[in-house]
Amino acid sequence: MVIACLVLFLALIYLTHTYAECPDGKCNDGYKINKSEDGAIFRGYSKTSKHGQGTMKWPNGDEYVGEWKNDKMDGQGTMTWANGDVYEGEWKDDIMNGQGTYVWANGDEYSGNWKNGEQDGQGTFTYADGEVLAGVFSNGEMPR
Repeated sequence: MVIACLVLFLALIYLTHTYAECPDGKCNDGYKINKSEDGAIFRGYSKTSKHGQGTMKWPNGDEYVGEWKNDKMDGQGTMTWANGDVYEGEWKDDIMNGQGTYVWANGDEYSGNWKNGEQDGQGTFTYADGEVLAGVFSNGEMPR
């Protein structure tokens, strides 16, 4: 019983040490906590650039949680702006590109395709009052 407790205790110490955030912000596996000069804090994988899963929180309250590639939001991710707007979907080079859903703080919502940060392609815009517009959007313009 004493040996089992000792093994459990040592295992807990090892796991706590292994998965705890690095106090100096630089872990051997590439996980880091970086604070930029403007006060933004990045927590995630970054050997030479942000790459893989990570979270960036800016001083104004904006926050991105998702995939990074070469220091840019790239892949699946969720951006929550301080004003209450939220986008969840695909990113390419820091821009909304691909499938995604944007919900404005006022309750309006667009779900569909994005290109270069604008609604572009098949999508549905639902106003907070329940009115729905569906169709092919082009350069951020709604179908008529």
